[in-house]
Amino acid sequence: MTIYLVRHGLAAAGTAELDPGLATLGHAQARAAANRLWGANAGRLLVSPLRRTRETAEPIAAALGLAEEIREEVAEVFDPSMPVQERQAMIGPFMAGKWADQPEQLRAWRRRVVDTVLEAGLAASAAGHDLVIVSHYIAIGVVIGESVGDDRVVPQPMANASITTVEVGHGGFTLVEAASVTHLAPEEITGAGSAMAGGGNAPRQ
Repeated sequence: MTIYLVRHGLAAAGTAELDPGLATLGHAQARAAANRLWGANAGRLLVSPLRRTRETAEPIAAALGLAEEIREEVAEVFDPSMPVQERQAMIGPFMAGKWADQPEQLRAWRRRVVDTVLEAGLAASAAGHDLVIVSHYIAIGVVIGESVGDDRVVPQPMANASITTVEVGHGGFTLVEAASVTHLAPEEITGAGSAMAGGGNAPRQ
């Protein structure tokens, strides 16, 4: 059974806005991801509650004929209400690190992501369907890391609206393809080296 993990499209703002929607280019990226997923045997669509992920999910939901299931478990690692200065101070060193070196609160968040994606994937498999999840840089990185045994917080750069494909079974995840951008035009590839919502140089999801 296959899980497709879609990073949200380019947001209209960076860290200065707590919950930005998509930029015009971000909407184009979302449509390209929807076109790539059209025809997939997907039976569920899980979506982070943040605005940029919900807007990315809209054309995907329409293409697949699915309702969006909002799940906090695949949202950002940090509370989006965190003050901008605090976020900017924390996110860089965090993304350069390993999960084993993080405080228990963050390691618990990582376990919750893994458990949620695995549980949803196995449930979809039992129903004979694939699963699509629209999420964020760090959460998708958790699944990639879990798939290949990589403890780095950022095991793989991923562009906006990139699609990571994993297979799931009772033994866990198997990575098929990480952060594919083959569905995007060259001018649509943004944010591959940054987890910042607005695609800038300072990291943010």
